[in-house]
Amino acid sequence: MPPSAASSTGPRRRLSGSLRWLADGLAVVGPDPDGVVAVAAGQLPTEPGVVTVVGEVAGHQDWQAVTEALPALVRPGTAVRLGLSGAGTALESGTTPESDVSPAAALSRLLQTDVYAPDGPVLLVPGGTLYAPQGWRRFGEPGPAESTVLRHPRPDWEREVDTVARHTSGPLRARSIPAGLWLHRQTTRSGSASYDDPVYAIPVDDGRPVVVVGRPGLAPPDPRAVRTVLDALDPSLLLTPYGVPLSLVLDLASELAGRWGRPVEVATGLPTVDDRALVSAAVDPDGQGWWIPPASRLRCAPGQPPVPIDPGPVVAGLAPDGDAFRLGDGWVVEPMAWGLWVRPPSVGKDHDDVRQRPTDGTRLTILVGLPDQPPPPGVRTLLSGLVARLTPQQWARTTFAPVEVDELLGGGGVPERAHRPQVRPTSAASRPSTGPVGSSARNSRGTSTGDTPE
Repeated sequence: MPPSAASSTGPRRRLSGSLRWLADGLAVVGPDPDGVVAVAAGQLPTEPGVVTVVGEVAGHQDWQAVTEALPALVRPGTAVRLGLSGAGTALESGTTPESDVSPAAALSRLLQTDVYAPDGPVLLVPGGTLYAPQGWRRFGEPGPAESTVLRHPRPDWEREVDTVARHTSGPLRARSIPAGLWLHRQTTRSGSASYDDPVYAIPVDDGRPVVVVGRPGLAPPDPRAVRTVLDALDPSLLLTPYGVPLSLVLDLASELAGRWGRPVEVATGLPTVDDRALVSAAVDPDGQGWWIPPASRLRCAPGQPPVPIDPGPVVAGLAPDGDAFRLGDGWVVEPMAWGLWVRPPSVGKDHDDVRQRPTDGTRLTILVGLPDQPPPPGVRTLLSGLVARLTPQQWARTTFAPVEVDELLGGGGVPERAHRPQVRPTSAASRPSTGPVGSSARNSRGTSTGDTPE
């Protein structure tokens, strides 16, 4: 279905110049100067028998161009999915499908085919998901075009999670987000979260929901209320802190693991895409500071301290040595929940006190040897290669133990400590319509693009 199939006159000509086909059955419409929308749209799964149009239109003339151009571009019998904010929102009240004058309803009648469209805003989520907070509507079937699901494609856990969100009340607020559920204290403050908040950009995992606990700027939620909600969900969930101590979420996971009799996984920050890899971005309680911890995921098994699930890029390329990695000169480094433990290979198996050290979540601790013992000779040479593997964000938050190590490294031989950076996950969100027929499905990078989802 090449764009040349459109007419070369009138509004079709104007639309065909901005309608870009990424693949058979997938097109982007509207401005996309940095190509972000095209990249995110290209991750959407193929939907047999459906043409999907994603992007931004603004104003009645643009909607008219869409409805006039698509009949020349869509094969007979093919359904249409409009990833365009407001496409399924009725512009005037109507009591029957024929009186519904939403753009999607008009297009469905014109094409004589099914059209799926969001009732309100739609968010283009990294990883290949379209999320309509107010639901997708189906036009073309007999009867009213009622809202159905929120996510496309629809994960298996959607009904369970959204039911919990609707029935949670009291001091705990439960919001549906694309990746799952967001739990934080109820608040009446005017500055509510908007759709460009990073929680709305967490990639969706079809196999399990992400449960985000906390919100920057608010006190942590009551753990008892959070436990009540978590007990109503499948144990395969992934917990993640957001502006609350990592230790609070780890305590919740450990308790649940003991009661459920199975491990519970915790992300050390908001799951986000960084250089095409999925990492965890931890945020400070005030919401101003971000960093990428060396371990993205931790496993809390019944009666055991949390352990990293994957070693992380800090030790990537080092030769494995049991649970640790060879550092050279008779030393190994073992990733821990609280940081990195540099030790001789023969030390460590019987030191549960070290593995149970408190996990801060805002700092990276590098422990050399055993607690309260003097550092080994040549510690500067020993650590120089390791600290060179740290990103500037990680180095800015690094603390050494024992304290003598920090003093010995203060004179040089390792990178100079940088100012704490501001790291923000990329938010791929779309804003709701700003006018009676305007819409946007535009991606953003950390800027406000939508009304509040309250």
